[in-house]
Amino acid sequence: MNSKPTSKTFLLLADISGYTHFMRENPVASSHARQIIVRLLKSLISASAPPLTVAELEGDAIFFYATASDKDLDRIAAQIKEQMRSLFAGFYAETRKLAGMKACACDACSNVGGLKLKQILHVGDAAIERVNQFNKLFGLDVILVHKLLKNSVPSDEYVLMTRQAHSVFKDFQGLTPRVLREKVDEFGTVHVIVFYPIHPSSTVRENESLRPTAADMLGWKLRMKWNTLLDLVRGQNIKPVPSSARSE
Repeated sequence: MNSKPTSKTFLLLADISGYTHFMRENPVASSHARQIIVRLLKSLISASAPPLTVAELEGDAIFFYATASDKDLDRIAAQIKEQMRSLFAGFYAETRKLAGMKACACDACSNVGGLKLKQILHVGDAAIERVNQFNKLFGLDVILVHKLLKNSVPSDEYVLMTRQAHSVFKDFQGLTPRVLREKVDEFGTVHVIVFYPIHPSSTVRENESLRPTAADMLGWKLRMKWNTLLDLVRGQNIKPVPSSARSE
């Protein structure tokens, strides 16, 4: 009798660092920060491709997943590794373009270049349930990858893999790994492997496509002003949910 093929789920969180710093009491900066983050989230989605699928948008982060049978594990891992490089490239290309827009002098618009990207990867088991038109992931491994957002890594720009993920991925861009032990609520000590990309933003080449045109700049300024006006009229000053406060 043939045994039933098993599968694993790749769980990837792409998290924007520095978002909360943007959210000041000033309602204009708060509105502009939200609009900037929405645009950056869209850039990450645009930079992603199969086998990664968007599971959820989580404030300033995107939760991706991909499934693979045991025989396809290495092939899917190689594809995801390239996708992770694309996420970095797409994110930093968009921050550079937004910085060139110079929409206004508020904290959010002036400091968009200070936003960073971190990616947290785990390989484990997950149950996938269809809820209306969405796929919802459940399981302890899903909880673990989210809890690892709160860690001791002394940087806002890195790739963090669990041992399970690293055993499949082996490396990342040929970088030297650093092994850390994280104390995770309900999971105890978790060994993780961290890679620090060498100036990911420098991999974005200077080219004409990254330089906003006059039309780009005018359109972005008008859109920002219009959306900010709507926020002020509605009395909205929306702040993000901190990573540590997200529900598991």
